Amino acid sequence: MNKQQIFLTVGGVILIILLFQLPKVVVENDEPAMSMEHEVEMDESATQRIADLKARLSESGNSKISINFADSLAKEFLQFQLTDSATAYAERILSMDDSIEARQLAALIYYQAYRIGSGRGLGERAVGFAAKARNLLTTLVEEQPENSSLKNKLAMTLMASENPMQGVMMLREIVEANPDDREAILNLGVLAVQSGQYDRAIDRFDKLLALDSTDYEAAFYKAVSLTESGKKEEGKELFESVLNNADADAATRAMASEYLKEL
Repeated sequence: MNKQQIFLTVGGVILIILLFQLPKVVVENDEPAMSMEHEVEMDESATQRIADLKARLSESGNSKISINFADSLAKEFLQFQLTDSATAYAERILSMDDSIEARQLAALIYYQAYRIGSGRGLGERAVGFAAKARNLLTTLVEEQPENSSLKNKLAMTLMASENPMQGVMMLREIVEANPDDREAILNLGVLAVQSGQYDRAIDRFDKLLALDSTDYEAAFYKAVSLTESGKKEEGKELFESVLNNADADAATRAMASEYLKEL
């Protein structure tokens, strides 16, 4: 796993849209197809869960319940990086209901597909997922202006637009309104890493660690910042601290392990 993929994987922060594109999947029937773009093997229990959810969705005559089944199916497919199958269920949700709740579920599916697609080098397909998420998130933020999580996600989809600085400015506005907004601080910190502003990035991650000393994701990114700025020993110690801490989530520990292999 290269460093770009590490950045994209841990917090789901979308910073780079890779320049190449995998072949699109052709859907020959009305059932969302499974693309072969993933490397995550689907086990038998997941296959059974998906089959059960499809059956329940097919049998359901209640639109609200059907939306929940469709959302659950999308999440199952996202676990295995099957973005085409997942976003097909986002479309199905939107076809069943145009409520705030339904649009928010669909927006989050597209957003997650954007995250995964960017990390896997799906190029224009990832940009397309970002655009669909952005269209939904724009109206959702207008309807829920106090929802900072939606604003954060809208800002990050703008990183895949023709005006990425608009996304940066939105993140700064979020922090100005709430200096302790973790999601915005983390996003700005990783953006600083990507632009080589390591001191500024470290300041962002130190802020998060001051708010919560057990924020292992922030610790991971601080370790990245230290390493990339030439302070490799300090970075290595912090990576090892994250890796050896059982309280850190598995994804963050795995990425710390991957980065240590690069040193």
